[in-house]
Amino acid sequence: MKTLYRTRINPEMRVVSAIFMLLLSGLIYFYQRVFLPDYFFIDEKTITDLIRYTDLDISLQDSFTNTAMVYALIGPEWSQILLLLATAAVIVYVCKKSYRLIDLLFAFLLMLSFALFNLKLSKEVIVIILNLIACAVCATQLSNRKKIAIVTVLYLLYAWKFRVYYAVIAALMLALYVIAGSRGKLRLWLVAGMLLLCCAIPGDFWDQLQQARDVANANREGLSDSKTMFTNLLAPSGVLTVVPNALFAAVRFYFAPLFSLRVQELFLSSTLWFLTLVLFKRRNYGDPLFLLLAANFVVQTFFEPDLGSFFRHLSAYAFCVFGIRYIVPDEEGEPQELMTAGLNRLDEEI
Repeated sequence: MKTLYRTRINPEMRVVSAIFMLLLSGLIYFYQRVFLPDYFFIDEKTITDLIRYTDLDISLQDSFTNTAMVYALIGPEWSQILLLLATAAVIVYVCKKSYRLIDLLFAFLLMLSFALFNLKLSKEVIVIILNLIACAVCATQLSNRKKIAIVTVLYLLYAWKFRVYYAVIAALMLALYVIAGSRGKLRLWLVAGMLLLCCAIPGDFWDQLQQARDVANANREGLSDSKTMFTNLLAPSGVLTVVPNALFAAVRFYFAPLFSLRVQELFLSSTLWFLTLVLFKRRNYGDPLFLLLAANFVVQTFFEPDLGSFFRHLSAYAFCVFGIRYIVPDEEGEPQELMTAGLNRLDEEI
């Protein structure tokens, strides 16, 4: 493990890796319909059908309709170009930021699942662009407070037009930022206050958040994409069942092979464990992107109905981990200032 962490990747290797990933993604893009099952394309079919056969101006305004309106506005050709540009931008970003061997190995693992899930028109394309902008904001010299404020506004705008639950992600990210920036007794008081605030929120809110999983899976038993679906551990009953159901979902995601032992589960569960390792190895728990990743994951555990949906959404934000700077403790023999300077030099070489 120390070898993976301490081995540095030179700029030339990162360029070669980016080229390889781009070529592999190109092959997946052109041939994915040959080897991927039909349920990988359900969202794309829904969106294209809305564009072709529905008057979007008078249709029920939901996340699919609003996404379809975006693609209809820019046209089919430019929609595909946008998809490919977003994918290429993520690949270049993760390779540029893969300073260590552990980063590069995770980049290969993540980009494979990223390409399999996202190289098609879906709601996730807009989320990917949203998170790329968040990474760009967090790479500036702005204070963390301003970075968090900008990312929060971006997420709230997306929640307003597409998915309401992104407002919950934004709120949780803000809460984590406040807690991370406090110390001692103040932190304890803040945590206690936020817990009381959660208890004060009407139970219907928590029920709707949890019931989304059960509603989505109600009629899927026996379908080809239902092997990794699961229902809540406890029947939703306000705030009291949120934590047990969320923890149960996290167990299902991290230990998926224990519930359904297939190649898909092994691969996707390994990706999640590797992400966790890379994330916490940075030890930069107050970084805005760390808080963004944590907030996204926690909210996912509230309602994701199956492993496939979870990892499709995960792949749209997991690449943000590469924008988090390493903080190296003294016992590892490398002062943080030297580490930061070294990473800056590597960035300049690219």
